[in-house]
Amino acid sequence: MVPKTVLAVALLLLLLALTVDAARVAVLSTGPYGHYPWSTHEYLLWFPPHAVPMNLTLLNVTWFRPEAIWFKGRYPVRVCGGECRYELATIYVVQDGVRMDPFRVQRPRLIAEFIGWHIKNRYCALGTAMVAPIKIIELSPTTQIWISDVYCLYGNNWFWLRLLPYIFREDLIAEGVEAVEFRDTRIFVSVPAAPPGDYVIPGGWYLDAATKRVFRIPSNDTAVMAELQWARMRASELEAELANKTARLARLNATLIQLNATIAQLNVALAEARSAPAQLAAENQRLKAQLEELNYTRIQLETEANAYKSQLEALRTAVATQLAQLTAENQALKAQIASMNETLAKLNEAYASQTAQLRHQLETWTRAAWIGAALGAAAGAAATALALRRRR
Repeated sequence: MVPKTVLAVALLLLLLALTVDAARVAVLSTGPYGHYPWSTHEYLLWFPPHAVPMNLTLLNVTWFRPEAIWFKGRYPVRVCGGECRYELATIYVVQDGVRMDPFRVQRPRLIAEFIGWHIKNRYCALGTAMVAPIKIIELSPTTQIWISDVYCLYGNNWFWLRLLPYIFREDLIAEGVEAVEFRDTRIFVSVPAAPPGDYVIPGGWYLDAATKRVFRIPSNDTAVMAELQWARMRASELEAELANKTARLARLNATLIQLNATIAQLNVALAEARSAPAQLAAENQRLKAQLEELNYTRIQLETEANAYKSQLEALRTAVATQLAQLTAENQALKAQIASMNETLAKLNEAYASQTAQLRHQLETWTRAAWIGAALGAAAGAAATALALRRRR
């Protein structure tokens, strides 16, 4: 899935390519820049892609020349004499299109020194600059004058010296710089020396902080700015639509993942199904062999069962005969037992009668024995007493 940021950046670059003029060049930017992460879109004042880096020293700010701001720097130039080579040349750099206003300046030398102090100690204090030559005048092979657009490193922004007249309005005049009203509040423009008015952006080179690309806005073409504003609004709409489609794509991807998992399961099942015929054939052969073995065993068991059945019938017949005999004998024994029970009952009655007679007779004999014993004891006692008396 293509990340949202990549699509948004590509879309923005396409829209910018349609809205700026054909002469502009868009390149990847390098170097410091002020960026506010809380802003949705931000344009920073930048330098042209064909500008060259140079360390500059301010010479002076003049009031009597058309070119008012002069610097001195060093840069390698191509020198040809017999053979071509590069030599470090002295370059006098002049900011193009900025001059003193002879009708307003009352004390030109003092004002020039005042402006020069600000350039030297504020806007170009670091000495690092990007110089975009417009016209080159060769005084000698190693001494040249470059009438240029100068961009000084000012803090963490690039300060375009052509904007100085917007700061020193009463003293400097800028040629070829016109402010264009730009009211797209969704775009923040960072200009170190902002012209007066709301969201006013002058023609020049800018960096899109979101895409890190440099582009040029023409000085006098308000239609381009209108198209750029429309492009930005359209880009926002497309970003919202892209977010919606990204969410839908995420849902489709989730569904696709589920379908892929289902397809994988079906492929496994298909592979198992393709291997099933061989397994079934082997299983069929095994079952056939087992069936033949079972049929053979069944025939043997049926033969044995028939033999057991014949034996069982003979045994049943013998058992029935023996059962009849035992039944007859049982009936005879039952009759004999009944007769013996009757005889036993009679014997019990006779035994009971004789027992009663014997008990009665025993009781009679017992009483007679007790009486005789008592009489004998009494006679013995009397004889004993008589004997004792005689001894005395």
